[in-house]
Amino acid sequence: MTKFERRFYKSLHEQAKEERIAFEAELEDETSVDDFDVDVDVDETVVEDDPNVKAALAVSERNEAMRAKLEGWVGEIEVFLEYLNGSTPDSIQTVLASAEADTIFDRMKASEQRKIARVATELAALNESFKGYLAQTGNAQFKYV
Repeated sequence: MTKFERRFYKSLHEQAKEERIAFEAELEDETSVDDFDVDVDVDETVVEDDPNVKAALAVSERNEAMRAKLEGWVGEIEVFLEYLNGSTPDSIQTVLASAEADTIFDRMKASEQRKIARVATELAALNESFKGYLAQTGNAQFKYV
């Protein structure tokens, strides 16, 4: 834990302690602090049968399936980007760049390298956008969006 985190937690605990002392001081003599305790035992079978809990679980499972599909898309796009414009010897851009003179690849290099670079740039931007959505899946603000 960092120094800031320790200070923050210490501050929170001190504040909670001060609030508890102030709360106890305001109570009447015959009133117990335990009367305000909110810890409640919950029957697990009731929770499992609750339609709201079932609906929340269904939504959570659906969202996790969507997240998994989006992760698959991101992975596939990355593989295709490497094939299209990567630095490996078998990528399209590398093969065209090292084409021998007076071959079909040499003719393609002259006219298609810019298009390939442009398509790769757009595809990389789309992939980064997908990664942004993926990063937001854990954000409660976007839970039902």
